[in-house]
This record gives sequence, structure tokens and C-alpha cells, in this order.
Amino acid sequence: MEKLVQSLQTSDYVKSLLMRIDRKPFCMNLNGCYLDKPSQLKTSFMNTGQTISAPHMHAKALEYLEPVLVEGNSILDIGSGSGYLTACFGEAVNVYHLNDKKRGKVIGLEIINELVDFSESVIHLNFPHLTKYKRNFRILQKDGKKGYPINSKEELYDGIHIGASCEYIPFHLLSQLKKGGIMVIPLKIRENELTFCVIQKDLMNNIHIREKLPVRYVPLV
Repeated sequence: MEKLVQSLQTSDYVKSLLMRIDRKPFCMNLNGCYLDKPSQLKTSFMNTGQTISAPHMHAKALEYLEPVLVEGNSILDIGSGSGYLTACFGEAVNVYHLNDKKRGKVIGLEIINELVDFSESVIHLNFPHLTKYKRNFRILQKDGKKGYPINSKEELYDGIHIGASCEYIPFHLLSQLKKGGIMVIPLKIRENELTFCVIQKDLMNNIHIREKLPVRYVPLV
């Protein structure tokens, strides 16, 4: 794991965070789990080609969200898959802090129930400290496009990560992003071109979009 993490082009903060959450338990196919490439997640759900993303993509998602990955903040993870980034977010915002005023909150939403069960099992077994406070770290079987709570327009999250491709910015997710918050999303900016984008909502409720790098993701269903 250390050799993999040190090979990634990212910040020292992200590297230290990745080192605290081992990738291997989250991979269904253990062959090549420490290689910088996606790993297949086998489910019976419509054969959608779900994967745990390549480590460099996890690193970039964390890097772009780094300004809001602060102790006590709230993060929403859409399309949480096998739960790797969800666990990283939990570690970053300290969902297990003894002081509830400094304790962060992470909600993972995943539509495939098999992956919800898998990710919960992996985290309970390998990183039980993340689940110490049930209200502060949860992975739920939900339609991510509608946010959580479903269809709420309340600004609840400092950071939102979307781990599936979108043709538009989901309205409810944008509504649930706090002022000053950051959303990371694989967005179809141009025809046949998917781009990892960083969306920031400023204090005046204006939306700023920064295009980063071309990516490949399964669609948000």
C-alpha cells in the first residue's frame, strides 16, 4: 500500500489519509488491488460494470475536496460503491471524535444493496472506529440523485462527492451543498466528453465550475 500511495501525484495530506485506510479490504478481486487501476466489483445488479476506482482517481477526489475535509464537517458520498472513499471521508472529518462538537458526519448513498452490505461489512470488520457513532457514519441504499434526506433543499453538506457520471448537476445535491462548500462530479461538459469538475458554491450562492481532467465513470442511475 505504501509503495502505491507514494507513487501517486497528489498532496501530502491526501497521501497520509490514503495510508490510514487500506484499499485491499474494499476490493472484491484481490489480484492487483495495489495497482493503480480500477478493480471490478461483482454484483447481480444489471451488470453495470461497477468498479472500485483507480487509486489516482480516489486521490484526485480527496485532493479536490481537501479544503472541506476538516474535523467536524459533513460529507455526502454519492455512489459509494465498496465504501473506500466513504471510509476516507469518515477518517478525514473525524466521525469518531469524543467531542460531539468536533465530530464530523459522513453519509454514503449507494443504489446497489449488495454493495451497501459489502461496504458495511468491510468497514465494521476493518475500521470499526468509524462506526462508533451510528448517526455520524452511515451507508444507505438510496437513489443518490435525490440527496439525503431525500428531496431536501436544506444546505447540509460541506462537501459532496459523486462517484458516477452525470449529464447535468443533480438539483437536489446542489441544493444540499452549503455555501462555501465543494462538490466533485464527473460531468458531461461537451458531447462524448466526461470531465472531473469541481463545483463551489460561494457565500452569495453563486456557482463556480472548474474543469479538471477527463475521466471514465459508469452513469449515475
